[in-house]
Amino acid sequence: MNARAVDPQRGAALMVTIILISALLAGGMLAIYLMVADTKSAQYVTESRGALFCAEAGLTGGREYVEANAGNWGLMLDDDDGNDPVGYPVEGDLDGDNVNDWSVTVKDNDDDFPTNDPFADSDGAIFMVATCIKYPDTPRQVMEMLSFSGGGTNYRNQAGQGAGGTNNAN
Repeated sequence: MNARAVDPQRGAALMVTIILISALLAGGMLAIYLMVADTKSAQYVTESRGALFCAEAGLTGGREYVEANAGNWGLMLDDDDGNDPVGYPVEGDLDGDNVNDWSVTVKDNDDDFPTNDPFADSDGAIFMVATCIKYPDTPRQVMEMLSFSGGGTNYRNQAGQGAGGTNNAN
């Protein structure tokens, strides 16, 4: 009976190969993870900028409606959605896909003293709030203050032009 001696070096090359392959796979997976994270970060920045521009477009798109309905600001501010003016909240589509991209609402400024009533306007000034709803992962809002001060004064009479044919009859 001949006993075979076990070689202590046996399988060492296989172990070194497995360790090297594992290290290379881990490095490759880390590189892929970093690349995907960088791509998502760039996409987030792009969408964030697009959402800001979308909200600013909402301010522009909703301004005419809000100004034309200055007499209905109280209805827009109240908490009851059942009596809002037709077309409120104002919504719009930027890219022509028939899906609204922005929404505009109004919010009262702190105009009442000593206690503020957010559902009533007492000074003719409100905030118009535009929200981009196109990018739900990067929501953006912008606000603009609007004030309503009624009609202006016709100064054409002072220049001799005459408003309504009055010539210089001031």
